[in-house]
Amino acid sequence: MYLVGFGVYNILQMLLSGFILMGVIMQSMVMGYVMPAAQCDLNLNLTQRGWLSAIPFIAIIITSYFWGWIADTRGRRFVMLFSMIISAVFSALASFAPEIYSFAVLSFISSIFMSGPSAVVYTFLGEFTNIRHRDKIVAFGSSFVGIGTLVLPAISWLILPLEFTYPIEFLGINYRPWRLLLVACALPFIIGTVFLMLAPESPKFLCASGKFEECLAVLRKMYTINRRLPEDTYPVKALIPEAHSCKANENTGIAAILFSMKEQTTPLFKLPLLPWTCLTCFVQFGIFATTNGFFIWSPTILNSLISHEGNQTRICDVMDAVHAQVSANSTQVVCNDVINTTTFELSIYLGLVFCSMYIIVGFLVDFMGKKLILVVLLAGTGLSGIGAHLAYNQHLAIVLFAVLMMSGACIGLMNAVTVELFPTKYRAMAVCLSMMMGRVGSMTGSNLVGLFLATNCGVSFYLFAGIIILCSLSCLFLPGKNKGPIVTKPTDEETRNEAQEPA
Repeated sequence: MYLVGFGVYNILQMLLSGFILMGVIMQSMVMGYVMPAAQCDLNLNLTQRGWLSAIPFIAIIITSYFWGWIADTRGRRFVMLFSMIISAVFSALASFAPEIYSFAVLSFISSIFMSGPSAVVYTFLGEFTNIRHRDKIVAFGSSFVGIGTLVLPAISWLILPLEFTYPIEFLGINYRPWRLLLVACALPFIIGTVFLMLAPESPKFLCASGKFEECLAVLRKMYTINRRLPEDTYPVKALIPEAHSCKANENTGIAAILFSMKEQTTPLFKLPLLPWTCLTCFVQFGIFATTNGFFIWSPTILNSLISHEGNQTRICDVMDAVHAQVSANSTQVVCNDVINTTTFELSIYLGLVFCSMYIIVGFLVDFMGKKLILVVLLAGTGLSGIGAHLAYNQHLAIVLFAVLMMSGACIGLMNAVTVELFPTKYRAMAVCLSMMMGRVGSMTGSNLVGLFLATNCGVSFYLFAGIIILCSLSCLFLPGKNKGPIVTKPTDEETRNEAQEPA
């Protein structure tokens, strides 16, 4: 990979992967904006809104393992092409759902396929870049997650206030703005699919699969674009076959599939990979639980603070007062699907903060290294979470609350750590497992934050700030900068050979 250089090709690959990541975050979070606007059309109560908002996370938890196995046996590009287009189609179909059950089923199917690129894209991007520049390129690619959190409320602000209504008689529905928003958030996947069709498979995967001529063709193209030299001047003329190549599994049948999945997973839970599997899964769980747990409830929290009249007081004092007022007034939910534009404005400001942090991390990672950034950033955001609860100045509380959610900027870095630690054969599976645990964290965090906001608000801040600080301490055990994949025991021939970089 060093011979092909680093340049325009890698930047284009980063932009493509980032665009796909932006589609993932928009598909994952769009329910938070759709549910308030759709509650009248679908006759939703608060409990149903909560479960529908959790559908993307449930789908990713259930299917991440499966997508990791396919990516390690069939290819990274294949998984993303196949899953993105189907996810976009079912998302568009969900916009025509007449009632809650069909909407839930179609959204769930769309989310199942959305989970395909959600973790595989990090592996895909990392394997096009040599170790020297991998941290930086993955960090910048991850910044599109922050861009997605900025684009989503902006698009919602453009679409949801519209007042059009188009009746579709045979479905018995009125096509309203919230339905159009579902289609709009699927567009990044459609555009990403078109551009991905022009991109090749990961050269690392091709080499590990024994497809040496195809791997060389990709490397020559990268060499030509990065170094602006003819392909025939590329010094490598042939690749030496490894003792083992992870060719795509050609066996069929459930038994063969289960055996293949077992073969891909078992090494992750054996030494020397087991400690790193546990560490990456735990840290991703903590980051996702905190970031997404609070992000889903951030419009509620921020709007309550902005609407508060009276003396300066803590976030939780305001939330307790709002909850007490709602409980005292009525137990019946009034159907009101009008969304205050303040929600969009505040969400855009949060998106700007996220983008800034992602970009800053991308510039600093080459100088400080992933380990130091993870330790410092996670510790700082955790302490800010405690400060957000204790602050009586509401402006300061909002700033500290935003900083707490900036721990999400470490998701990409942890994926870069995983790509670096694990051999090619198990890399996509390792990333998918850690991301699956992250989505479990999202589910856990969103439900616990909602529960504690209604019962004991302060616990939510102390609990998740403490988890983030514990994640920071766990990152102290990570190896130093760019140590390369962990090599397993000499008897495990396949993993040992995977530790080598292709030319």
